Amino acid sequence: MTERTVEAHVKQIFLKLGLNVNAESHRRVLAVLAYLRTGAQAEE
Repeated sequence: MTERTVEAHVKQIFLKLGLNVNAESHRRVLAVLAYLRTGAQAEE
């Protein structure tokens, strides 16, 4: 996989989570928070 392919996939994941591009937000942190809010903790 190329770096460009990975970036494209990550971008699609962020879009599905509703995390738009914003210079002031940290999308990776917001993605983890969104994951945790879905009840992913209950799976452990």
